[in-house]
Amino acid sequence: MNTIVKEVLKVIEENGYEAYLVGGYPRDYYMGKKSTDFDICTNAPLEKLKEWFVVEKTNYASSIVVKDDLKLEITQFRKEFDYVNHRFPKRIEFVSDLKTDLLRRDFIMNTLCMNQEGSYIDLLGARKDIDHRIVRSVGNPFEKLEEDALRILRAIRFATVLNFTIDKELSTAMKEKRHLVKELSYYRKRQELNRMIVSENRLYGFQLLNEYGLIELLELEQIDKVTNELSLLEVWNIIDPTRKYEYTKEEKRKLKELNSF
Repeated sequence: MNTIVKEVLKVIEENGYEAYLVGGYPRDYYMGKKSTDFDICTNAPLEKLKEWFVVEKTNYASSIVVKDDLKLEITQFRKEFDYVNHRFPKRIEFVSDLKTDLLRRDFIMNTLCMNQEGSYIDLLGARKDIDHRIVRSVGNPFEKLEEDALRILRAIRFATVLNFTIDKELSTAMKEKRHLVKELSYYRKRQELNRMIVSENRLYGFQLLNEYGLIELLELEQIDKVTNELSLLEVWNIIDPTRKYEYTKEEKRKLKELNSF
């Protein structure tokens, strides 16, 4: 475990609160993969975090803490209610126990936690799902996708990057709720698609997008022309020829160059 992350966890625990790495790092570490996906969950309130650390910003009860040039996202245990635009919770309620916080999350495999000693805390069976290489919803998948439509693309991104399959019930929900991706911003859609495209399993990812009927909803084109040899921007040049998605100035310049040959 990163020594700075361990120190942050230790500070919170020594002040009488719980703190755990959750999600990406514990999952990847369990799989034997290197990871810098350091997300921490805790029952310590923001006011206390400000006493112990430099807090750069907060959003939806999540704080960006800066420690020795490392930025960590720390979220307080909570429940979420009344989602707006199939994306954001309108109301949150802070809770004291870890399990309640984990139940608000997206996929079982992402609920694995780790304490400062490197021990796993697995309250929902995350290691079993990781062992079976499956993406499965925390709770009712139909409700989870209604709450946050981005979970549809996240499921495909995780399946692609980790080379997992998608649980049957979640698959059914994704097909029924696929129209909700139209309500996502191009920025958020591109973030998830970027992570899929840079994976060595990108072709599997496009296969899944097609299987779930998302190609047209995402306004993508010519996916059959995508190969593993192409760069990220070369792929976008093919699948988004009319430039519906958002690009930086530098990306726009490089895309123009690609089309000048």
